[in-house]
Amino acid sequence: MRIFATSDIHSNPHLLEKLVEISPEYDLILYCGDVCSGPSGEHRATAELENFISYLEKCDCPVKFIRGNCDNFITDSPFFLNSPEKINDVTITPFEHILTTPFGTFREQSEEHLAIELNLLETPANNIILAHNPPHGAGDKIGKDTHVGSHSITKWIKQKKPMFWLCGHVHEAFGKYKIDDTIVLNCASNAQSNLLRGWAFDTKTMKCTQIQHQQ
Repeated sequence: MRIFATSDIHSNPHLLEKLVEISPEYDLILYCGDVCSGPSGEHRATAELENFISYLEKCDCPVKFIRGNCDNFITDSPFFLNSPEKINDVTITPFEHILTTPFGTFREQSEEHLAIELNLLETPANNIILAHNPPHGAGDKIGKDTHVGSHSITKWIKQKKPMFWLCGHVHEAFGKYKIDDTIVLNCASNAQSNLLRGWAFDTKTMKCTQIQHQQ
């Protein structure tokens, strides 16, 4: 199965249009959170969610998304992944929990709480984790040498060994990383620069290709 994973579009219409445009190339699109333009009240967040979903409805392949730390809404949309779902040969497992930041955004929690939530996750074979928060040391670097990812996530990955950990959140750390045999893909777009970024990967060959579309 050929999957495109991206995140952090932050309501940018140019990036949403590009997402629709490239959708026929894939069997599935996975979105790692931050639908909204920024932390805001529930009314504005819901309006931005409705706009986001209007684009997903135009895509020519299935799409699943989770919330990021900018997303102050509740949804029962069929595009929203709120529990593990088996799609073809893999299981997609959502993990929305986000480590505390200096900004006081939504669903922020301590390392201890993340560890509890991680231990509740199912771990079937061929498991892909659809998350927003990166693990510590992989896709989480800001500046020259500051890592802001979760130690609990890194520990869990080493223990449970999912196929992929997909995330965003730290825009400047877009890239491909590995923790033991798990491939970690930071899929963050750069909405300020009208740059849709993500990773195309094949669940059979495990080949990952960097995708970038500048508007």
